Amino acid sequence: MSLTIQHIITDAKQLAKRLKERESIADTLLTETLALNKKIDAMKQFQEEVEQLNEVANQKPHSQLIENIQKENRHLREIQQENRELKSTLEDYHCTLEHIMSKYREHTNERIYRSKIDLKAVQNQRYQSIIQQQADKIKEMAAVMQRAAALDDDSMLGYQEMVSKLSAENKGLRELLHLSKNSATEDKNMQTETS
Repeated sequence: MSLTIQHIITDAKQLAKRLKERESIADTLLTETLALNKKIDAMKQFQEEVEQLNEVANQKPHSQLIENIQKENRHLREIQQENRELKSTLEDYHCTLEHIMSKYREHTNERIYRSKIDLKAVQNQRYQSIIQQQADKIKEMAAVMQRAAALDDDSMLGYQEMVSKLSAENKGLRELLHLSKNSATEDKNMQTETS
C-alpha cells in the first residue's frame, strides 16, 4: 500500500512538473502572439499611411510633383555647392592657421633661444664683479697707505725738524753754559788773583 501512495506522489510530481513546463510554453506562445499582433497592427497602420499618401499623391498632378522634385533637386545642388565652398574655405582657413602657427612657433623658439641664460657668461660676470670689487678695495687700501705714509713722512719731517731745532738749541745752550762756566772760572781766577 505504501508503494502505491509513493507511486501516486511521484506521478503527481511529474504531472505538476509537466504542467509548469506547459504553462511556461503557453506564456511564451502568448508573448509571441502579442508581438505578432503588434506587428500586424503596425503593418496595418503602415498600409493605411501608404494609402493616405497615395491618395494625397493622386490628388496632385504629376507635373506638380515633378516640379516639386526638381525644386528639391535644385535646392539640394545649391546646398551641395555651398557645402563644397565651405569645405574649400575651411581648408584655406586651416592652411592659413597652420602657417600662422608655424610662424608663431619659429618666433617663440627664436625668443626662447635668445633668452637662454648663458651660465658661463653669468659666472664670468660674477667673477669679474668680484675681481673689480677686490681691485677697488686694493686701490682704496693703497690710497689709505699712501695717505698714512704721507702723514708719517710729514710727522717724521716735523720730528726731524724738531730734533734739529732742539739739537741746535741744545748746542746753543751748551755753548752758553760753556761760556758761562768759562766766565765763572775766569771770574774765580780773577777773584783769586785779586785776593
